[in-house]
Amino acid sequence: FSSVLASVCGPRRLLSFRTANSNEMGKHKRYKRVRKHLEYYKLNFGLKPPYKLVVDGNFIQQALKYKVHIKEQIPKLFQSVVVPCVTKCTVSKLRRAGSAYSGAAIIAKRFERIPCQHGKGVQKEEACLEALVGQSNASKLCFGAQTVSLRNTIRRVPAAPIIFIRECVPIFEPPSKATKTTLKNKLSTMGSLSSSEEKKIKAVVGEDATKTPEPFKRKKRKGPRQPNPLSCKKKKKLKLTDARKTASQPSRLKKEKGNSGTEQERASDGKGDKLRSSSTPSDAQKKDGDMTEEEGGKAEEKKETRKRRRRGKKKKKKKSSVQSNLNDAENDHNV
Repeated sequence: FSSVLASVCGPRRLLSFRTANSNEMGKHKRYKRVRKHLEYYKLNFGLKPPYKLVVDGNFIQQALKYKVHIKEQIPKLFQSVVVPCVTKCTVSKLRRAGSAYSGAAIIAKRFERIPCQHGKGVQKEEACLEALVGQSNASKLCFGAQTVSLRNTIRRVPAAPIIFIRECVPIFEPPSKATKTTLKNKLSTMGSLSSSEEKKIKAVVGEDATKTPEPFKRKKRKGPRQPNPLSCKKKKKLKLTDARKTASQPSRLKKEKGNSGTEQERASDGKGDKLRSSSTPSDAQKKDGDMTEEEGGKAEEKKETRKRRRRGKKKKKKKSSVQSNLNDAENDHNV
């Protein structure tokens, strides 16, 4: 496929096509990673949109150099509303830097101003941002720090997300070791009760409520284990549902008795059994009880219909024989 594309488009266009696809794949992965990190901060430290991004001077200068629009591209990276902010100390630093940082100073004026935490006057930019972060990032800010020393100081503070620009790509740093350790300590102390809570429980319930219950121990069975009832074969139960089977049992016994005698006795016994069975009613009929009038009428109707069918069949046979005789006579006459 690549050889066909190279022959049609040319090698340069093919190379640009490959780089464009790889950039798109990398962008999707980057956005997915940023979403994952933001959910981590949101669930564990309560960081919610709209996010306030405090930016230093070098971050703005890097964005201007590689044509990264902060107000457009960083909200796309965060996939939510982002408000870029600047302190008074960063703006003063960019003004004093000279003509090289004049464009960055103009961009910084357009951003939202955030009050400094070190008091009155102007200090160094790094000291100002360190005071703004504090020890636990209570104001829940995100930081766009391009200088390495400032990034190292912010990493020591838990729950402080950091962004920096590498060439033309804004990169969101994963959570630092300080944030992970604070979260681990927080989760370990979450289940345990405080001293005041224990006192309240003792007053209401008693001393036994605070004690940890002993683990449940199962008693060991003595002797051999019984087999699994599901794996065992079930016993077959004999069910004589039909009344005919019950009625046929006494006749079998009579036949067995007849087998012990001679052949003549067997024949006589067999004839006698047939006569008895025809004359006397069977056990099944005795069990079923006397037949009702309706059932007797139906049985008689069935017998009559059978007789009619037999008579019709006999008449048809006679007609067919007569016709065949007539046909033979005609044939002889013609001859």
